[in-house]
Amino acid sequence: MRRPPMRLPPLRRPPPSTHRATTRPMSATSAAPDVGTTAPAFAVDDAAGHVHRLADFRGHPVVLVFLPTRWDPARAELIDRYNRLVADVGGAAGARLLGVTGDGPWRELTFADDALRLPVLAEDGGALAQAFGVADTSAVFVLDGDGVVRWRHVAASDPLPRPDDLARALAGALVDAPHASRDRGGWTRREFVAAALGASAALALGARTASASAARPNATATSSPDAPPGAVPVALTVNGRTLSMELDPRVTLLDALREHAGLTGSKKGCDHGQCGACTVHADGRRVLSCLTLAVMAQGHAITTIEGLAPDADTLHPLQQAFVAHDGFQCGYCTPGQIMSAAAVLREPWGPGDDDVREAMSGNICRCGAYPGILAAVQDVRRQRAAAGGD
Repeated sequence: MRRPPMRLPPLRRPPPSTHRATTRPMSATSAAPDVGTTAPAFAVDDAAGHVHRLADFRGHPVVLVFLPTRWDPARAELIDRYNRLVADVGGAAGARLLGVTGDGPWRELTFADDALRLPVLAEDGGALAQAFGVADTSAVFVLDGDGVVRWRHVAASDPLPRPDDLARALAGALVDAPHASRDRGGWTRREFVAAALGASAALALGARTASASAARPNATATSSPDAPPGAVPVALTVNGRTLSMELDPRVTLLDALREHAGLTGSKKGCDHGQCGACTVHADGRRVLSCLTLAVMAQGHAITTIEGLAPDADTLHPLQQAFVAHDGFQCGYCTPGQIMSAAAVLREPWGPGDDDVREAMSGNICRCGAYPGILAAVQDVRRQRAAAGGD
């Protein structure tokens, strides 16, 4: 069934274009192109000296971000706001954005379930800003595959919608099928991501503008409606991926993983470091993530239960052993038990059952599945010893 039309005028899809955009020069005094109009043709150089023209991006949505000072699309604030914006949007398009990489027009966006490439241009004024009529203000434009402006936010003239209004409009625009055609009136996932990324950039820039205004003498203090007070950029390396987010400095690693990175395998049992359900690895050593601040985990390689196995189709030997020996009942403590046991395999414990009990004493199983847990750990230890492992 076709979704209802979007409610916010700035997010409405323009009428389908019947012709390709033509090059038309714009002067520095030209007005910013409105939604539904063809964007001015442009050419930009990347860091390698390659020239990229608007025509080169035909068939792909393009996100243009203009800011008076240098701004990187990989900033933690952008990624965090994107994830907040799409948190209530169901389906594949609602997957969490883990990171943005690349230093040219083509950016690699890594999601929890997939990855895609989009042209994302961040410009700090100059001729391109003049061509778009935004030389003296921050702005965000989202162009469709035909070079038509589908969404925009110009700080000097466009009121910034609230995040919940933007989220509802995006949800209404998304069609059920992630690869639906434009003829059906909805958005493909790539188009959705471009629009959501552009809206997130506008929210991020709006927060920066508000902060700058509040810093001026006699200014009225304002804040972004979704920015946590005192938030700081945090970059975590989790399961081999770099996750960028904007967090209160008091947020624990456990809450960062569960609430901000979408990695819910690590469990919150006691939240006091007494049950072991939150165990993860930091540089190969087991730590209690409920007692570790996320900001202190920067610079360390964090491994969670989701990243323990060598690949998505293969279980870790301990995971296999827990299944074989029935080392769980309700399963709530199991991720922490397995992560702790994986660290025990590398630690200098003795070979006996009592040694394993002592090594695993910080992990509580309220269901009492200890015999199966012990059997699973000892099974893997014997397998490693037979294979000559450490």
